[in-house]
Amino acid sequence: MPNAKCFLAVYALVFCLELGRWIGLSPRGKSWLMKLLIFTTATGLLTHSLYLLDRVFLSAASAQSWRLAFSWHDWGILTAWALAIAYGILLLRRSESWIGLFVLPLLLAIIGASISVPSVPLNQASSASLWRLVHGVAMTLGTMLVTLGFAMAIMYLIQEWRLKAKRLGKSLLRLPSLEYLQSFGSKCLVCSASAIGFGVVSGVVMNLVKDGQVNWTDRGIVFSGGLFLWLVLACILQWYYAKRGSGHITAWMNMLSFVIVAIALYLVVSAPHGRSEDKSTSFQTSRPDRSSGGVG
Repeated sequence: MPNAKCFLAVYALVFCLELGRWIGLSPRGKSWLMKLLIFTTATGLLTHSLYLLDRVFLSAASAQSWRLAFSWHDWGILTAWALAIAYGILLLRRSESWIGLFVLPLLLAIIGASISVPSVPLNQASSASLWRLVHGVAMTLGTMLVTLGFAMAIMYLIQEWRLKAKRLGKSLLRLPSLEYLQSFGSKCLVCSASAIGFGVVSGVVMNLVKDGQVNWTDRGIVFSGGLFLWLVLACILQWYYAKRGSGHITAWMNMLSFVIVAIALYLVVSAPHGRSEDKSTSFQTSRPDRSSGGVG
């Protein structure tokens, strides 16, 4: 089975192909480059998906039941997988735009960070495992949407500067229109707030099922709830100013949200809420770690 470095290398190749669009190619050359880009992206997604399936089967085997024990490494890889799916869809639907130049560096950074995180399962009570899974998936989706919104915000600000400087026709860089980027960024904010909000609620239920109570002063709960409140506030602000023609506010809200999510994730991971099990009880003791070694 593949390891994380395999699809990391494939996505790095995809990024190099995106950079290849800067080269002045003939229409036929551009057509072949696009076909190669789509094929390489599909290969990366296939390898990525096989790795995730391997991690799921490995987790299920270690638990000796249907309940899964995921690590921060697994959640990071899942976030990267969701972002890669989003990039693949955008590549097919907006092939004329070079969105990958802004999405792929974030994708590579998430995978790199995930590889550096120990793949030790998180503490979890079996009775709360289903809610933990729901909580994790919701937070993963919210994180992916915030990351995608950040990429759209960077493109919006570059496109806005190019229009003001009257350099739109002088650059080879092809980006979506301001209207598209603003609309997409707004949707990312709203959907990420919804996903994070659902994640917070499912996290509360998870704690109630596991312990019969919720420790509201836990750092993980405090920062997750604070993150949700910020995203709601960001949605309100971008909606208010967008109605008055200030589209760049959406971009700035997306950028701030990304920074706040990054800080909140760090605080949650370092909190007791996010600590892992002792390695002696980990399934990693019975099977080599595939996150950074093995055959690609």
